[in-house]
Amino acid sequence: MEARWRPAPGGVPGSGDETSEGGERRRGMVASREAGRRLDDGLSVEAGWSRGMDGNLAFLPRVPSRRGGWALGAAGVDLRRTARRWAERGGRGLGIVPRPRYVRPGRLVVLWDVSGSMSSYVPLYLPWMHRLVQVHPGAGVFPFGTHLVDATAALRRPVALAMLELAGLEGPWSGGTSIGEMLHQWIDTYGPRWLRAGTTVVVVSDGWDSGPPERVADGLARMRARGAVVYWMNPLAATPGFEPRTRALRAALPHIHRLVAGESPRALLRFVRVGT
Repeated sequence: MEARWRPAPGGVPGSGDETSEGGERRRGMVASREAGRRLDDGLSVEAGWSRGMDGNLAFLPRVPSRRGGWALGAAGVDLRRTARRWAERGGRGLGIVPRPRYVRPGRLVVLWDVSGSMSSYVPLYLPWMHRLVQVHPGAGVFPFGTHLVDATAALRRPVALAMLELAGLEGPWSGGTSIGEMLHQWIDTYGPRWLRAGTTVVVVSDGWDSGPPERVADGLARMRARGAVVYWMNPLAATPGFEPRTRALRAALPHIHRLVAGESPRALLRFVRVGT
């Protein structure tokens, strides 16, 4: 299969002042509605560095759990066990049994821009996405360009099977970008299942978008209104002198918790451990 992942024409976007619509159009695929392709089956979801991630994703809020997790103090009296203890020992005055308070990491949604301008970062993010879904049962990954797909089930598979299924997902890969429209499509299609208090949404994108920036702002505001915490991960944010110049990024800033870079394995591991 031919290589699918090539930087956009003109070098790496985002390194200069490219705020005009004409500047975006000159980037070709970067801000286009070109149809996507298939994922290159020569890529891999496996990388040694990603094994450094475990289920303790520190950037996620902890939410109450009835089905176990981490014990965090007591949450009152366990009446059933207390009564059983008294019955077994012949009366009251024998102490109470506390009911453990269990918590678990909240849900995680990754909206992953895999359009042309982000294509060179796919080999970096793919192992990270796979590991996130492997270690956290409440994680979901949704690649998008001008189409949106749910890759969660594929990423839950072992390495070889995951790549086979991902290669069969046709639509978003290495095409155009429509961030605002994809945010709204995701909310309408998947929001009822995923969005609630304690959900964390990570938008992974360089911010190049063919649509109106208002759609981006409105989509993020809808997520926040349902209790989600929103991060925006832009690999170009680590570039010296970086400023959020694209219209989509500027529209997003008032609605996100934090803008992070995630430009390297080290940065991705730091994000899951400390949230920066």
